[in-house]
Amino acid sequence: MSGATPASATSRPADPGELMAVPARAILNGMQGSRTLAFAALLLPFLLLACGDGRQEVDSTVVARSPAAGDEASPPSTPGGEPASDATVEASHAAPPSPVAPTATPNADGVYIVPCGDILVPLDKLHRLEEDCEPQGLVLLTGDYAFEGQRVTEDVLPHLLALIEAAAAEGHVIAVVSSYRSFETQRNTYQYHVDEYGLEQASRVSARPGHSEHQLGTTVDFSSAAVGHELVEAFGRTPEGRWLAEHAHEYGFVLSYPEGMEEVTGYIYEPWHFRWVGREVAAEVRASGLTLGQFLLR
Repeated sequence: MSGATPASATSRPADPGELMAVPARAILNGMQGSRTLAFAALLLPFLLLACGDGRQEVDSTVVARSPAAGDEASPPSTPGGEPASDATVEASHAAPPSPVAPTATPNADGVYIVPCGDILVPLDKLHRLEEDCEPQGLVLLTGDYAFEGQRVTEDVLPHLLALIEAAAAEGHVIAVVSSYRSFETQRNTYQYHVDEYGLEQASRVSARPGHSEHQLGTTVDFSSAAVGHELVEAFGRTPEGRWLAEHAHEYGFVLSYPEGMEEVTGYIYEPWHFRWVGREVAAEVRASGLTLGQFLLR
C-alpha cells in the first residue's frame, strides 16, 4: 500500500510453503499511520433484511489482500449512523444472469478483457476488467457492521445485511472490513505487496489491478473481533468464519478461494473473501464441487 510500512511485517525470505505476515490495519490505502481497529459488540436492530496434497498450513497472522476500499478504510462507525442509501433497497429473488464470455481473443499479454457491469464474469490471473470499469449503484455501508468507507452495489446490499443479521441472531458478530476497490486502489495494494515481499509472493496473496473481484462492487472481506478484525487464515476457524462457510451461500455469497485450492485459484486460502453471485448461482456452485472460478469458466 502506498506510503505504508507495517511495523510488524518482517523481511525474511519465505520458504515455498510459507507466507509473510502483514497486519491488515497497517496497510489500509491512503493511511498516514496505523489505526486501531474497533468494532461494536452488538448489531443494530435496524439492520435491513432484504471461499490434499497442495494444502498448506498458514500461520494465523498471515494476511493476503489488504482491506482497502475507496480512498481509506476506518473502524466501524458508532450506532445511529445514517442509512446506507436514501432509497429503500429490497431483496430481489430473480434469477441472476448467466455468465458472460470474455473477449474472443486475449490481449498481447495473454489476458482476456471481461465486460464491465456483469456480476458473473470470471476474474483471475487471465481475466480482468478495464481500468475505467466502475460498478453502477455503489452505496455506502454505515452503522456498526462495517468499517468506514465500505461500499457495495445496491443489488448486493440487502443480501449482505440479511447475512449479517442472520449471523448476529445466532451470536456471531461479523464486520465488513473491505469491499469495493477501484482499479487504482488495487494497483497500490498490489504494488505494496510486491515492494515488501517480491513478485512471486505478492502474486499469491494479491490480485493485479483489474483482476480483483473487489472491483466488481459485489465482493466483501469479512472478519471478527476473534482475530482482531484482521484478514487471516485463522478467521476460518472462528465461530464467525465457520458460520460463513456453512451459510453464506444461502444469501448468494461464495467463498472465492477455498482451502487447498491454490493451484486452481492462483491464490492462498482466504476464508474471509466472499463474492456475491445471487442465491441460485451460489447454490449451484456449492453443489458442483468446483471453485467459483472453475464454475464461471465452464
